[in-house]
Amino acid sequence: MTLNKLNIKFLKKKINAKKNIDSMSALESNSIGYITSILACASIPHSKIEKSYFKRSNGKTSLKIISDPEYGLPYGVVPRILMIWLCTEVKFKKSNIIYLGKNQNEFIKKLGIIPTGGVNGSIARIKKQVTRLFHSTISLSDNRKNSHKFINLTIVDNGIIWNNQKKRIDWNNKIILSKKFFSKINSTSLPIDLRVIRVLRSPLAIDIYIWLTWRSRMVKKGDSVLISWEKLKLQFGSNYCNSIKGLHNFKREFLKQLKIVCFLYSQINIEVLNCGLKINYSNSHIPSY
Repeated sequence: MTLNKLNIKFLKKKINAKKNIDSMSALESNSIGYITSILACASIPHSKIEKSYFKRSNGKTSLKIISDPEYGLPYGVVPRILMIWLCTEVKFKKSNIIYLGKNQNEFIKKLGIIPTGGVNGSIARIKKQVTRLFHSTISLSDNRKNSHKFINLTIVDNGIIWNNQKKRIDWNNKIILSKKFFSKINSTSLPIDLRVIRVLRSPLAIDIYIWLTWRSRMVKKGDSVLISWEKLKLQFGSNYCNSIKGLHNFKREFLKQLKIVCFLYSQINIEVLNCGLKINYSNSHIPSY
């Protein structure tokens, strides 16, 4: 692959982040973030989907995101970053009232994104994804023998967003998370390293990093777990066709993003096999503080 300016910039960013991660803990660098484990086992769409619902499954657990048809489903990197920010705010501030900032630029900077205008700028893109996410509902179900458990979670009860854009002093916009979602964040969130999230450009890479951080915590010392490529595709690659070619294409892209994740998350002990991905016992990426 020919290295263009964007690839070179991304490569330098990865190397600098790797040096920082290896030389300083997430606690020391004030880079601990949180994400609910609900989104570790199954996540939101990678790309735009015209339907008003989206379903993913890791076998026993299924997650469905249901949107308001007027706005559509959230997708891509932005809603993932937003969910991480929301969960982190809740874990540190212990409140379901989330203040978005003094103005829209401050809010966007809180997400670690540079505000840019125009039709294709970050401001317009974030507005669209925030509106889609805040008008969505999460449905989580657990299917086991003779048992079907489920919970429906509204993300936001109410809020004011993108109000008083000209009067920046009076912005003071906020959202109020639903009590169920607020409770889930507090009870099921796992710590992640925000320095890793800031480097990753692919929604699949973000999903892989969060999933590995969550899944590796469940592997006991001396044990390992093997997940087949078919199951991984079911969980991460529902946009690929159900064929041998579709599985091949998914595996190729998954391994490409996995390589980037493992470069930054060097503690993870995994083996790539023909039949699937083997996760061995690993030292915790982020200790529980």
